[in-house]
This record gives sequence, C-alpha cells and structure tokens, in this order.
Amino acid sequence: MNKSKGTVIAIGMIYGMLTLSCFLKKEEEYSFSERRKLAEKPSFSAESVLSGSYMKQAEEYVTDQFPGRDLWRGLKAGFTLNVMQKSDTNGIYEKDGYLCSMEYPMDKDSMERAGTIFTGIYDKYLKETKTNVYFSIIPDKGYFLSGGKYLSMDYEYFLKEMYAQADFAESIPIHELLQLSDYYRTDTHWKQEQITDVAEKLAEVMGTKLAGEYETRTLKIPFYGVYYGQAALPTAPDEISYCTNEVLEKCKAFDFENNREIPIYDISKADGRDPYEMFFGGNISLATIENPSANTDKELVVFGDSFARSLLPLMAEGYTKITLIDIRYLPSAYIGSYMTFSNQDVLFLYSTSVLNNSITLK
Repeated sequence: MNKSKGTVIAIGMIYGMLTLSCFLKKEEEYSFSERRKLAEKPSFSAESVLSGSYMKQAEEYVTDQFPGRDLWRGLKAGFTLNVMQKSDTNGIYEKDGYLCSMEYPMDKDSMERAGTIFTGIYDKYLKETKTNVYFSIIPDKGYFLSGGKYLSMDYEYFLKEMYAQADFAESIPIHELLQLSDYYRTDTHWKQEQITDVAEKLAEVMGTKLAGEYETRTLKIPFYGVYYGQAALPTAPDEISYCTNEVLEKCKAFDFENNREIPIYDISKADGRDPYEMFFGGNISLATIENPSANTDKELVVFGDSFARSLLPLMAEGYTKITLIDIRYLPSAYIGSYMTFSNQDVLFLYSTSVLNNSITLK
C-alpha cells in the first residue's frame, strides 16, 4: 500500500468515526453561540432514502451535531480571515474591535415595501385623527464602519430615500447624535446608557421634556451579543447596563401578548439566550409602560423594532403612557383590534437593518 492510498484511507476512517459519533453522542437541541435550534436526527425510511431527503437531512444533522462544533467553527473563521484573506466570515466582519454584519446591498424593493406598510398604517388608522406622526431611523453599526475593503450601502442615500417614503410624518434624524461607541462591540444594538441624548432629542421634537437624570447599573454577567456566535471569533464580551431613577421604578409595564404585568427590566433574562431581551419585554408584539408620576396626559405610540425596547424606558418620564407595537410579530391589519388612535404622538422608529430587510414586517 503506497503512502497516498494509506492517507486517503486514514482520513476516510477518521471522518467516518466522527460522523458516526454524531449519531451516537447526546443530541444538542440548541446552539447558544449561534442562537438557533440545531437539526434533529432524521427519520430513516425507504421513502426518505429514495427521495433523497434523508441524505440531505442527515448532512444537516451531522453538520449541526459535529463533535466540538464551536471549536471547528472558530478554526474555520480564523482560516477564512487570516489565511484566505477574506473580509468576512459568515457575513460578519471585525473592524476597530467591533463585530458587524455586512449590510449590503441596498434593497430598494425592501425600502419601498416598508414605506408601503407604514403608509398603509397611516391611511388606515392615523390619517383621520389628531395624532402627531413622526419617523426616525436608527443606523446600524455599518454606518460608522463602512469604507475600505468592507462592502456597504450608501447610508446617506438610504436615509434620504427612506424618509421620503414616509412623507406623511415629520422626520427626526438622529444619526448625527450617534457614534460607534454607542453600540455594543459583539451585538447589533445600541447601549441604553449611551442614548439619553437621542431620547431627549425625540422628546423635544415631539413637544415634551425629559430630565435625563438616571442611575446607571452595570450587570456582572458578561454580555455575548448575537454577532459573537455568528462570527465564531475570539472576542471579549461586552458589559450590559441599564438606566433607572425614581420615576422609572414607579412605572408599570404590561405585556398584552401574554396578558401579564412585566418588569421594565427583566434582569433574569440577562443570563439567558439573548441578554438584550431584558429590556422592556423582549420580543413581544404589544406592550405598554404607564407612568403614574407623569405631570402630563400625553401618550406616545411607537411602531418599532428591538432598538426601541431600550430607548422607550428613557422616554417614560415625558408621557403618562407609552405603547410599543412591533409589527414583526403583530400584523398591521390587526392593530385596530387592540388600539384606538385619537390625539397621541405616534413615532415610527426603525433600524436600517430592518428597513433593508422589511420582509420581517407584517
């Protein structure tokens, strides 16, 4: 037996043993690093084998259940960036110590779809009311990291065109108030303690005032954001903090999706699958904050994504009630079953990443 033949046989045996071990080892249901469910062991049948579905499912299963999966993913990411000299791994790139998703290309159809949905909400629920309607766009980290070898869309054009899609609302640009350090290094979101000026700007334009005085509390639990697992790169965790004061501690929050009172900050979730879900209910469709200490009868309704969940507690001081509607989970056609609009302030608040992928909006 020559050496090359022996090498092939040895490699084949190793691969075969590793593949077999995937089926013999204890099955993992969820990848905390990737924040997704892993493939389940496929059912063997003559029909599935003949159709080819069994082999496809088996391949997905072996890939997901491969021993030491996270280690191999890390080695692959390092090889991709350092040896192959590619600019990203799994669509995530690292620059200036920050992990970021490559938001490219600009999807004009997605922008138009978002604009059509927002206009439909305005025409159906707001047009014949005395509501004051506003629109603000949150840039993703790519706005601050774009350039060089990293592909990125034209953010200035994106903002201009997207604001034009919602010409029924008064635009409140906030991108000039933000900088890269306002965002987590390993996650897509902004840091609550860094956006008090954004809350004050929005409140000012909408005709209310915030004292803007908070106590910042930093959790001892390390925060590994969504990009940490997706990139599979050795990156130090972030810290996660929240802002509170006497007014916020008296506020009441309610989750209408599950019909229950909730804390504005659920610290127990900070040690869960997605620590950012600690802010104002996490991924739920309809929630409110009521401020019994308010010296105003103004109400605010926000159509927003996950970025809004850390911002709205900062604005509670300026309103007697704040309602968050997330149309990623609550179809816009059903809003009238839960809400009556009269003379509230209404804010459409969305990140560029959601607007450029508006298929998530219902």
